[in-house]
Amino acid sequence: MKRFLSKRWHRIPVGIVAVLMALVLVAGSAFAAYDFLGFRTEVFVDEPLTVEYNLQGQYGGDANWHLLPDQDSLTIDGSAGDTFSIDLRINNRAGGPLTVNTVISGDTTYFTFSGFPNGSIPASDGDDNIPEWSGTVTIAINGDAPAPATYTIGFVFQRS
Repeated sequence: MKRFLSKRWHRIPVGIVAVLMALVLVAGSAFAAYDFLGFRTEVFVDEPLTVEYNLQGQYGGDANWHLLPDQDSLTIDGSAGDTFSIDLRINNRAGGPLTVNTVISGDTTYFTFSGFPNGSIPASDGDDNIPEWSGTVTIAINGDAPAPATYTIGFVFQRS
């Protein structure tokens, strides 16, 4: 090996020529790569959570589930001291759990709310007829609520 490296090619040591040739081959192979296929794709992300409500037979109807948002608003009539129940159920079609928080806004001074989803909704079990979360939301009208009056309250479900 020493004899080979001590040889010269046009007064340049063969070892240096060998190293330069190796670098040129490696660099050249990197630049020799070419694209043979390229494509674009569009990915549509839909909402994995569906929320349904049931007013528990209020207004003379049977237990009847409605998909939100099938209405822009929901009207509840009541007197001071009344309590209303709304059944909610949430289906999560995603492959993993999702966190849901409920934000209540508006004229909430004379009302007490409980039962809204706040936390993790597990991933779908594959059966769309069995919700991953269900609960009963209660809306209580405080006894000191001025009447007659109409109060507007907003409920927003946030997913993270």
